[in-house]
Amino acid sequence: MKNSLNKTARWSTLALAMGIMSAISMQGHAAINWPGGGGDSGDPDEKSKDYKKGYKVAQADCVAAPKDCGVLLEDVVAMPGWGETEPNDFMDAADRLYLNRFYQGNSLDKFDRDWFYLATTKPNQNLIINFLGDKANYTETGGWLVKIHDRFGNVIAAFDSTTTGSGNVYRSGDDPEDSVDPQEPILAKTPLSDAHIMLTTLGSPGRYYISVESMEDAGAERTYHIAAMISASDQISPNPDSNFHDTETEPNDLQDQADPLRSNVHMFGTFGRRWVRWYVPPEDNVDWVWPGCDPAVISSLPPGQDDCSCDNTTPGNICIAQPRDEGQGKWEYAYDYDNDWFRYRSDGNEQLHFELCTKSTCDFSRVHVRIIYVNDAVVLLDGPVQPGWTFDIGAADPGTYFIELSPEPVDGPQVDPNSGIHTVDDLTGPYNFLLRSTKLPADGS
Repeated sequence: MKNSLNKTARWSTLALAMGIMSAISMQGHAAINWPGGGGDSGDPDEKSKDYKKGYKVAQADCVAAPKDCGVLLEDVVAMPGWGETEPNDFMDAADRLYLNRFYQGNSLDKFDRDWFYLATTKPNQNLIINFLGDKANYTETGGWLVKIHDRFGNVIAAFDSTTTGSGNVYRSGDDPEDSVDPQEPILAKTPLSDAHIMLTTLGSPGRYYISVESMEDAGAERTYHIAAMISASDQISPNPDSNFHDTETEPNDLQDQADPLRSNVHMFGTFGRRWVRWYVPPEDNVDWVWPGCDPAVISSLPPGQDDCSCDNTTPGNICIAQPRDEGQGKWEYAYDYDNDWFRYRSDGNEQLHFELCTKSTCDFSRVHVRIIYVNDAVVLLDGPVQPGWTFDIGAADPGTYFIELSPEPVDGPQVDPNSGIHTVDDLTGPYNFLLRSTKLPADGS
């Protein structure tokens, strides 16, 4: 037979200790002691010190293990009954999600995405999402992807809805081994306490969005139930606006256009290329002239000459081919590859850590990395680096360090004798790298 007095005390405790909501998903076996008795003064209506002490202990026990106190999710969350409105496949059509109430949704197919929204008024609040499956089997929650978005739609958390629930729960005599206490309230058999729990701490107050979508075909043509609760997280650190990573901004092909780097934040970029062409006149249809020479400007003529002609057969002469008739020549074509520049400000005497393509896969085989200080006065690195490589360098002096990423010349610097173009590796597609300021002395001291 159940101890009705103990359960009554537990229910009273929980009614005052709504902190249970912040630990609703915790399952445990708490050793709960419930001392009773009258007050120390002999007044039967006054609670003794032992009772008050035990009351606080039991209150904490119930917060840590609500099921052991007979308190389940359905005691604080309303029964399913509200529903989504279709179409709500994007943010602007999101349904409002009132707290502490289940909503029923439906995934029409694997492309259907349902959006909901809610709001917080304080920083660092816990968002607790409770997820159930169809009425046929509430605890079969697998098949969906649940995402939390900020007010701009950026994903800040994502969850697989699969859970390892033990099945529907039993209450008030539904279990054949359960003895019903006539003094206890009759509660319906519900599955809510075995809902899949997903918790995210929201750093800033404001509006947030929840999206639910089928994982491939697993959630297609199925209904689900979703509820949300808000509780304090006890997190007091500030949460300023920040991205998960940084991206390059084009154009950054020159050192003066270098993008700033933040320590320990991955930088994402893309190598591009453009098709360029130039005119090559035929050998028998050109005049060779001195660079910068203009027949109309006497001061630009070479000493002792009355025109700009240049003998290209004389060793040491730097002559330029000037076509007589552009229609007789031909066009040469080649790729002009992207050079990306970045900069980092160091306090000096520290070790810098560099990683290439460790956040996601890069398709190229190598890239030329050059790290300089004070405009080539100090070169820390100048050579090929392959995806996945990491290395450490020492920044001795305070100031700005520049990083240039560019195509690697094929087997060393080579020049096409016909076009004068440097032959380099084909360098296209996305890339990522990380620079970490360790703040550790570079000299080991």
